[in-house]
Amino acid sequence: MKRMGFVGLVAVFCFGLLLVVFAQTQQSATQTFILRYKGKPGNVSRYKSWFVMRMLGTFPTPAGIREGRMEYQSEAIYLHKIVSVAEDGTLEIETVKESGKARMGDGEKMRDLPERPYKRIVKMTNRGKVVEEREFENGEMKEEEDEEDAEFPIAGRRYDPTRWLDKIYETAVHNIVFPEQAVKVGDTWREQVSEQMTPNCKVPISILSRFKEIVKLDGKLCAVIQSDIDAPFEGQDNVGEWTVSVKGRFTATMTIYFDPELGDETQAIDETRLIIEITLSSPNRPTLTVTHRLIGRGKMTKLE
Repeated sequence: MKRMGFVGLVAVFCFGLLLVVFAQTQQSATQTFILRYKGKPGNVSRYKSWFVMRMLGTFPTPAGIREGRMEYQSEAIYLHKIVSVAEDGTLEIETVKESGKARMGDGEKMRDLPERPYKRIVKMTNRGKVVEEREFENGEMKEEEDEEDAEFPIAGRRYDPTRWLDKIYETAVHNIVFPEQAVKVGDTWREQVSEQMTPNCKVPISILSRFKEIVKLDGKLCAVIQSDIDAPFEGQDNVGEWTVSVKGRFTATMTIYFDPELGDETQAIDETRLIIEITLSSPNRPTLTVTHRLIGRGKMTKLE
């Protein structure tokens, strides 16, 4: 038999490799998975996270409405420890910040923020729904701030746009859950929840999740779950002599790389966007409207 030349060998090898890849792709497309978080008490994982948020908004000043900008940057390493696992699969997880740094400002005026100890304890079903959460800063449990300012409502925490971004995002993420049944690439499922932001503004949150693909990440087979979040809102409250009207929309896309064998996330990437318009009106004062646009990007990666 005539010996095959080098180019011929490469061609045969590449063709064979394509067949293998095609076969693996076809298998992945039809293979089903039951996606569940799991682990044993005492298991510890380390994650590194990055987050950037940019805000552009209008603000009232004595000279009239002015436009302003702000940027927030953070980077941190967190330790996740499984405290307990119940018979129904519910996990209690303690998260502690090992190290981190954060900055805030605008352009060359960025300033470092003081470092604060952080701890978070959650109870989560093995499908991913958070049923209880407690956050601690400097050893004390963090309480929700929702004070109103009757003299000038947008000066209070209730109408702070970063609060709206945080709370809607948190509620959505707490309700990104895996289906009860086995799923395969291409399957979709939806969750509908809500978050009460003010007495008369209940935000409906729609979460559409899709089993996008199977990939290898750092040598591990991962199910890629993409969740698209949509939350339009509109409401009106009376605060002191003011009527406060608020409307806008929160949207986000979160992509989770989930290791079905280990039962844990290998990586998560998210992009968030909030547009919020707040109008203050009063019989005795001029009507005032402010608008804010916030864009956030985050990434979390498991460290070996």
